[in-house]
Amino acid sequence: MRATAAILGMLREVIPDLRWRRAVDGRREIVSGLAGALLVIPQAITFAYLAGVPPEFGLYCAVFVGLLASLLGNSPMVGGPNTSVSILIAATVMPFSGRGSPLYLEFVFVLSLAVGVVQLAIWLLRGAHLFRYFSPAAITGIKTGVGILLISSALEGTLGLAPLSTQFFYEKFDVALTAWDSTVNPYAVVTSAVTIGCGLALRRRWCRSYIMLAVLAGGVMGCGLYFAYGPVTTQLELLGHVTLRAWPFQVPRVTPQHWLFLEQVIPSIFAIAVLGLAQSLVIARDLKARIAPDIDLHKEVFAQGVANMASPFFSTFAGSGSFNRTAVAVEMGARTPLSGIVAAFAVVLLAWVLGPLLTYLPMPAVAGVLALVGMGMIRRREIRPLFQSFGDAAVFSVTTFSVAFLDLSTGILVAVVASVVFFMVRASDVKLTISVEGEQERIAVTGNLYYASVDGLAKHLRTDPTRDSVLDLSRVPYCDPFAVSVMEAIRAERERAGGRLEWAAG
Repeated sequence: MRATAAILGMLREVIPDLRWRRAVDGRREIVSGLAGALLVIPQAITFAYLAGVPPEFGLYCAVFVGLLASLLGNSPMVGGPNTSVSILIAATVMPFSGRGSPLYLEFVFVLSLAVGVVQLAIWLLRGAHLFRYFSPAAITGIKTGVGILLISSALEGTLGLAPLSTQFFYEKFDVALTAWDSTVNPYAVVTSAVTIGCGLALRRRWCRSYIMLAVLAGGVMGCGLYFAYGPVTTQLELLGHVTLRAWPFQVPRVTPQHWLFLEQVIPSIFAIAVLGLAQSLVIARDLKARIAPDIDLHKEVFAQGVANMASPFFSTFAGSGSFNRTAVAVEMGARTPLSGIVAAFAVVLLAWVLGPLLTYLPMPAVAGVLALVGMGMIRRREIRPLFQSFGDAAVFSVTTFSVAFLDLSTGILVAVVASVVFFMVRASDVKLTISVEGEQERIAVTGNLYYASVDGLAKHLRTDPTRDSVLDLSRVPYCDPFAVSVMEAIRAERERAGGRLEWAAG
């Protein structure tokens, strides 16, 4: 019966769940989808460059990977191209083929296909269970660290700087401050400042649409400066012309040469698959805790695996859930997968119909939006309560530090380890409430008794082997055989010394 129930549960995860249609707020979902599409276009082009593929492949990733992940999932998480995944793809393929060559693209396609297969294997093995141990403090730390990274990554665009190659995020601010007079573009600063200023001013009053209004204000200001003073004077970078093929379907080649490549990059395949799922499930866990308690994490794993496995058939590469685009969607009212579905189709609409207008969208305005999203991910009302507990504060701090000062993949690994350690410490915390009635000592035990937590109780019981003690274990959810054997040994010691030890479960 249990096996049958498990199979039926997995079948439900495979079938698209459309129950969200009953409570959908179409206007908010459509608006948030349009905002996400506007935000993803310059990001997709950037991530395609990071992956070493033509820019339109990033747009295909936003359309097809994002669409499939939303259709097969059941959360408002927005998927598509991802910074860390794109960088890892390029790092994996470049040692085997020159960037931009046909073989390079073929290797990217088979690598993405293999990543999707590994993620589906993780789904079959119920790998999402591991993320139940992610503490809220770790999730808040990841979001805060990502917010810092987004603000840092937007710095070059907001100041009109050339890309800065630095190890730590604060070095970018140091470069900008020490050489601002010769490196900072004042026209870019004005454009991004208008974008950020309008966003901050409008966020409280129009919390659902301030991103769109900020982009509009920054775009108008940037275009005004560009046409008033000319491109030579302003040196403002524009988004440029964007084109998409109507149907980029293809069948990826898998020859002995491709199989040899896959054999040599197996560790990288697992790293990309796990990192992509880790980011997606961190987002899904956060959404499940805050706004969508019905999210099925296993279904999200399946959706991500299918989307990535299908990506090479649509001339694109593997992706993941997006922290910033999901944050924008949720800020603007998204509560169902409809926002991601709308965003996928809106990317095509914006690229085809509004292409001439997008050509003149100033990149400092887009960078300003990224900075706004980063600021929005640093939530003081979520951070402040964590410092009421030393454990929560430690997990939050070490996670935030790792994400901001090292990289996102390292930060997520640290978050997993910190969450597990935090869980083990909490699980081994045993409280003893001691009262004395005449000659008898009564000890009420609260917590789990097992090999890692029984020492404190055993130490107390051995202080006076002649005492008459009774243990109340009614508030002990779990007691392992090792803890039972320890109590049995202490009872035998008491009997030899003239004391007594007994326990009751209720």
